[in-house]
Amino acid sequence: MKRSSMWMIGVVIITTLVFAAYTIDAAAQEKPIKWRTQSTFGVGSWDFIHGERVVKRIEAISQGRLQLGPLLAPGTIVPAYEVLDAVNRGILEAGQGWSGYWVGKNSAFTLFSSATGGPFGMDAWDWAAWLLFGGGYDLWKELFESTGYTNVVPFMIKGELPEPLGWFPKPITSFEDLKGLKMRVAGMAADVFKEAGVAVVNVSGGEILPLLERKTIDATEYSDPHSDLLLGLPDILKFYEMPGIHQPSGCTELLINKKKWEQLSQDLKDIVEVVCNEMTLKNNFEEWIYGQEALEKIEKEYGVQVVRTPDEVLIKFLEAWDKVAARECEANPMFKKIYESQKAWASKYVPYRTRIYPPYSLIADYYWKK
Repeated sequence: MKRSSMWMIGVVIITTLVFAAYTIDAAAQEKPIKWRTQSTFGVGSWDFIHGERVVKRIEAISQGRLQLGPLLAPGTIVPAYEVLDAVNRGILEAGQGWSGYWVGKNSAFTLFSSATGGPFGMDAWDWAAWLLFGGGYDLWKELFESTGYTNVVPFMIKGELPEPLGWFPKPITSFEDLKGLKMRVAGMAADVFKEAGVAVVNVSGGEILPLLERKTIDATEYSDPHSDLLLGLPDILKFYEMPGIHQPSGCTELLINKKKWEQLSQDLKDIVEVVCNEMTLKNNFEEWIYGQEALEKIEKEYGVQVVRTPDEVLIKFLEAWDKVAARECEANPMFKKIYESQKAWASKYVPYRTRIYPPYSLIADYYWKK
């Protein structure tokens, strides 16, 4: 019986070792999943850089099992404004974009990118809370599907912090000063600027500088001070107007082909979701830090005059947006559905913040008012 038991133990040990060796070998031979991911943003811009960080982080956390990089420049496979279509059709497995670029497909996309005033007073944090906890994410997916993009899964990878009003050849001291300007404006903020009498040109970030150099446009808005500096705007225009109210919230996005997404194991899906949430937070913080440093450089080294936008101009923008939004609610049921969801969320949390938070300027001015 002792010999029989030892023989059985030996068989079990050998079988276990063989199975373990086979499992390790199989894992070692598992081929990494490689996707082509293209950005809508110009190489070197902060918008492109933060997308690069997301794809690198996914590869690192997945230990190379899922590789979305290197992030490709606009035009590598398709033009910038065709990234969404390319992901939907499977030409690209993934893409980095901004919903403001898709307003020509459905105006409701602006509610995920640039809605003047928040909307309804929401800042980037209020808006992100709506997306994650107020039903916004389901509405976002419904919007893609109802617009015909049934093969796309979106993820937020950076919140949109408040953007300056823009870069101008002269200071903007009244709403009337905008009239007659030819200006690059992206997303549906373009309709708000049109209400001010601006001749709007809607192009991607990489096309702005050539248009300014050829004087095809007089002015532009783009992004935060860091991105604006990297794009080269301080070399051409010397009046930087802030704050702006046309884009205080929204997000940039990682778009994934749904068929490819469904082929992933659950742990890889979890990694993508966790990384996107993590990087949204980190990208927001870094944009804030880089923005402050860039603005200081823009003023000191480029001779740019930073002009404070009069409150009167900001109120006029809100009034213009209300007209635009009312038209869209009447014409587009999906716009109305999302807009009413945002209003319901804002009606609770914007007043709550005004009650529990002290006015930012009260403490700021106590310590830092010049």
